[in-house]
Amino acid sequence: MRLATVFGSSPRMRLDLLVNNFVWKALKDQYIVLFESNFKRNYIHIRDVCRGILHCINNYDKMKNNIYNLGLDDANLSKKELCDTIKKYINFEYFENDFVKDEDQRNYIVSNKKIIEAGFKTKFSIEDGIKELLKTYKGINIKNFKNF
Repeated sequence: MRLATVFGSSPRMRLDLLVNNFVWKALKDQYIVLFESNFKRNYIHIRDVCRGILHCINNYDKMKNNIYNLGLDDANLSKKELCDTIKKYINFEYFENDFVKDEDQRNYIVSNKKIIEAGFKTKFSIEDGIKELLKTYKGINIKNFKNF
């Protein structure tokens, strides 16, 4: 499987993942500076990643020797579109910076049609993840994590 950009809460939060990072910055700093805001990515909740792996194991004979993209079929979003989605749940500002290149040059649209046709359906939307992350960030002592 080729995983989309993963998001979601975990016992050891990862803020280097785009959705997790943007929600954290929106909550903590109340602003985000976007570099190359039109770059698109596909996303997937960590719980759907686990479910997808189990689906492949349980359907091994049918799915073996194939490659599958695992992501949200309706979530090929640009960074700007992601910010607009986060704004539905938290008040913050974002600014586009056209003078600096993003070191991470990933920009792609992904089809997840093949894994859907193999019987897998995601359960957790970007919105589900944003609400979960906001609840998590408000309820944990973030300073204890080494990746901050």
